Amino acid sequence: MIPVQPSPDPDAPDLLPEASEGHGLPRLDPRDAPALGLLGHDLRAGLSEVIGSLRLIAPEGLTSTARQQVNRSLAASEALSLLLEQALTLLSGAPTTPPSPVLQTERLLSNLKLRWTPRLRALGMQFQILAAPDLPAQLGLDGALFERVLANLLGNTAKYVKQGRVICRIGLLNARMLQVSLQDDGPGFSTASLARIGGGRSAGGSPSQLGSGLGLMIVREMVEAAGGTLDIRNRDSGGALVLVSLPLIAFAQTGAANPPPDTAPDLSHLRILLADDSPTHRSLHQQMLTQMGAEVVLAKDGVETIGRIERESFDLAIIDVEMPYFNGLEVIGHIRGLSDTVARLPILALTGHSGTLALTRISDVGADGLLTKPVASKALLGQAVLRAQQQKHHRSFAPPQQPQTDSIDTDQFANLLKMAGPQGAAKILTHIHLDLLRTEANLIAAAQGPNWTALRAQTHVLTALAGTAGAEHLSLQAQALNELAHQARPDRGTFLARLPQLLESLRELLKFIAMKIQEQAAGK
Repeated sequence: MIPVQPSPDPDAPDLLPEASEGHGLPRLDPRDAPALGLLGHDLRAGLSEVIGSLRLIAPEGLTSTARQQVNRSLAASEALSLLLEQALTLLSGAPTTPPSPVLQTERLLSNLKLRWTPRLRALGMQFQILAAPDLPAQLGLDGALFERVLANLLGNTAKYVKQGRVICRIGLLNARMLQVSLQDDGPGFSTASLARIGGGRSAGGSPSQLGSGLGLMIVREMVEAAGGTLDIRNRDSGGALVLVSLPLIAFAQTGAANPPPDTAPDLSHLRILLADDSPTHRSLHQQMLTQMGAEVVLAKDGVETIGRIERESFDLAIIDVEMPYFNGLEVIGHIRGLSDTVARLPILALTGHSGTLALTRISDVGADGLLTKPVASKALLGQAVLRAQQQKHHRSFAPPQQPQTDSIDTDQFANLLKMAGPQGAAKILTHIHLDLLRTEANLIAAAQGPNWTALRAQTHVLTALAGTAGAEHLSLQAQALNELAHQARPDRGTFLARLPQLLESLRELLKFIAMKIQEQAAGK
């Protein structure tokens, strides 16, 4: 579908496929949009399952080594989630959400150490991170760019360096640039590698740390596109040295001169998810939180909010009640129903409608506080955040109810196979399975618009298929969407809220039929 194979010749000029400017990713053919939507859904779902399973592991019964492995896997999975969202957004051609201008330095260094220390130690290396004394508590830095650069550099080190020390130094080159240096005790760079990447002082005939040099060429492209620099060389005492400079994004620091009497609190210890469909309010409240030192991640609708919370770690969420797809009340209810520590996430609800009724509804779903937007001042917003944080320590929840599973009338399904006869059962199973797979793909393609005409046709087909297979619940879901698509002005938000539920039911039916196909093949 999407060509991503680099040239096998490392000296060829076009080592990478045709790329979107500045990102090193291939441009998406519009015909591939439905496939990308399906792939994105499946990747996000799989990654959410991995992260959710890791969060459910109770640390109390684990050894110290096992706890480190779980924490490392969780940190790596959350980093992968960040990169996945960026990659899917860039490939789709959709407008990108600007990265948070503030990253918490301590969190950044801690995650770096957590991810790479055990891996390099297992390979016989010592990993040390040295932060400069003047490194500020917050960095105006593109987190996804930093993650991609360090992952490539340390991944190459893990692959080619066999022993000794690996030292990562992080400091300020100047007020506008961050410098990261990575040195090791390995074989260094060969003459060919230095020539391809553009570095100095060859290691002669020793094995190259870079192989073909493709990894470092990708790093150079990313860094230079962002306005930074990359320099590689060999150390006089042996081993490689990589120097990366990355531009810092300007942001308002906390503790400004002459603060007002109602000084806003310091939120530099918090990573906050801010979910609001209004670009104006999103920008306004992001600026307030950033000026108080918080690291802010943005979401523009309910679907993106749920995905972020399931795949990333936050100290608090601020959620607009009136969002499309899933509204804020549905999002908060979903979070409170999770079966891990995420259910205790402090949540502030944002609404444009104040009053007793709004407060009651928002409190009932489990919000820790309510703010009317736009929030009047930084101090008001900051104090509300701190109050919601305190709720985390005494919030308790009943065990979450198990989600309802889609029932399949196994007797009706067995009768269907019986009517087909011994020879026809395998054939009808295959036909139903293929028809359902085709309908699933067509539904996802039609949802891109949405294309209401195509949705009417596909939900009609699915209603019949599900009814034939005895999946009455799925049949009713498809019928409800069909009725929605027939309305004079179908509500897109309602459709997008119901579609994931229908797709989940459809996949349960597909799994059931796939199991029956295997049983038929085994002669059961």
